[in-house]
Amino acid sequence: MAIRTEGTAPADFVSHVRAQAAHHARTRSYTYLRGVGRELVEEVVTYEDLDRGARAIAAWLATRPERDRPVLLLHADAIDFLPAFLGCLYAGVVAVPAPLPHDARSMQRTVGMFEDADIGLVLTTQASLGPLTTWAADSGLAERVTFVATDAGPLGDPADWQMPELTGETIAFLQYTSGSTSEPKGVMVTHANLLHNCTVIAAALELDDTTIGAGWLPHFHDMGLVGQLLTALHVGADLVFMSPISFLRRPIRWLQAIDRYGATVTVAPNFSYELLARRVSDEDLAGLDLSTLRVALNGAEPVRPHVLDAVITRLGAAGFRPDAFVASYGMAEVTLLASASRVARPPRYLDVDPDALERHEVVACDADRAARLVSNGPPRGVDLRIVDPETRRVLPAAQVGEIWLRGPSVAVGYLHRQEENAEKFDARTADGDGPFLRTGDLGALHDGELYVTGRLKDLLIVNGRNLYPQDIEEAVSRIHPALATAPGVVLNVDAGREHIVVIHGVDAGALDGMTPEALTAQIRGTVARAFDVPAPSVVLVKRSAVHRTTSGKVQRRSMLAAFMANGVEGLVCEAIDPAVQRVRASAGA
Repeated sequence: MAIRTEGTAPADFVSHVRAQAAHHARTRSYTYLRGVGRELVEEVVTYEDLDRGARAIAAWLATRPERDRPVLLLHADAIDFLPAFLGCLYAGVVAVPAPLPHDARSMQRTVGMFEDADIGLVLTTQASLGPLTTWAADSGLAERVTFVATDAGPLGDPADWQMPELTGETIAFLQYTSGSTSEPKGVMVTHANLLHNCTVIAAALELDDTTIGAGWLPHFHDMGLVGQLLTALHVGADLVFMSPISFLRRPIRWLQAIDRYGATVTVAPNFSYELLARRVSDEDLAGLDLSTLRVALNGAEPVRPHVLDAVITRLGAAGFRPDAFVASYGMAEVTLLASASRVARPPRYLDVDPDALERHEVVACDADRAARLVSNGPPRGVDLRIVDPETRRVLPAAQVGEIWLRGPSVAVGYLHRQEENAEKFDARTADGDGPFLRTGDLGALHDGELYVTGRLKDLLIVNGRNLYPQDIEEAVSRIHPALATAPGVVLNVDAGREHIVVIHGVDAGALDGMTPEALTAQIRGTVARAFDVPAPSVVLVKRSAVHRTTSGKVQRRSMLAAFMANGVEGLVCEAIDPAVQRVRASAGA
């Protein structure tokens, strides 16, 4: 594997992109499979086209009064977004990728981004211009924000573009966190952060200019933006991609793209691989060849052993190799990637004693009673420590603590949040070593590899025992097919003692004679027996009623707030402990 590094390495991402565009010009391209009706229509943009489009937008941005403030990018399709994003970078303007608002919650989130980043200019497309302008007027933003379509023709002359003064410390973009545990915050990612993490990703996944990527990730999420769109450009790869909607409507399209274009790499979160295992049929796989795929990176959410096994079994007949899976760990605050398992090695599992895990210890045990963890590989480009979150003492191997990171990929902090930055991005260990990024995630190092066990803020403490909500959530999802394809959350309510509350979506079409009341009782009994806890409160809802982030993660804290306010929507059935009912009633009084 070789990354082209002629001469002195550039200090800014724009110089690197321009070098790649000059070197590969019309020999490398981005192929977008745009949804038109029920079909996907191929739309090809070469590196030369991307560079020209970015220079045209950048030349225009240089004349705008809003150029000194972050610019919000609201594009439905990634192929329309990419030249606008690069145009911002080419102009030295801070780009803010974001999803198009489509409902009350997403609109509220977007308004928050307007306020937080002091947005004065929004770049979008002609198709979205009218609805966005109307929405802005209704939201009281019309007088302070200008909306401009980037696909109506060149906004400026590419020949007029001049390279701005950029350094590694220049902010390239704000990556607003998806808000799975708190209000979204704008992570300030510099050019140096971006260059370093793309280089780390390329080395970890063994990417070069012969790579062919295929995917569907949203461009406004860090995994889609950095891991898919920008890393391809960084190494000089070809990329074939579609929208998340195109994938979700027909998951087989992802595999068809891998087959048709001979893709060697794909990147996606765990839930999408699980979707493939459940929804792809033998008929779908007939005639497909997935043997070109060297790397199927799984990240952005907990990697589940049973999902990896199910995908390997389901797709094996089409040539999918067990050693194609690469399990990874990362977050927006470290640009993207912090660890990844080794290429060309089957997934590594660690069977551990569940009782020891409750004591924050990783102790191998017999598989019959074990909790199975997945290795996320060794640290990549970061100094990774496992730290006791209370004492800030660095823990030895096989001890569970908070994951702390430092290195060139770690972002400079959150926009306008000095106190939180001091606590999270400038953390010091008990012996004064630092600064480190406190991730809020729990994990342990074993044989030099990272095993992630959960989120610090989500940890459940029941009868003095430490339980991980995702373990209970996974157990619930496997109770009945009606729960398998719907999201769910496990919460903790203090009602004199700690009470577990399960809120789970249900697929009514898959109940197959099971009543919601019977399913509720089955959940209560299964959780009580499997985890040796009092029977939990259970709330079954329509599958769309469980709050999720733009990247598909469940929002536990948001669902807890809705539950305590008696505001959970789409209620199907519930069985709530009287003590929890009283606490909820008093909270709403």
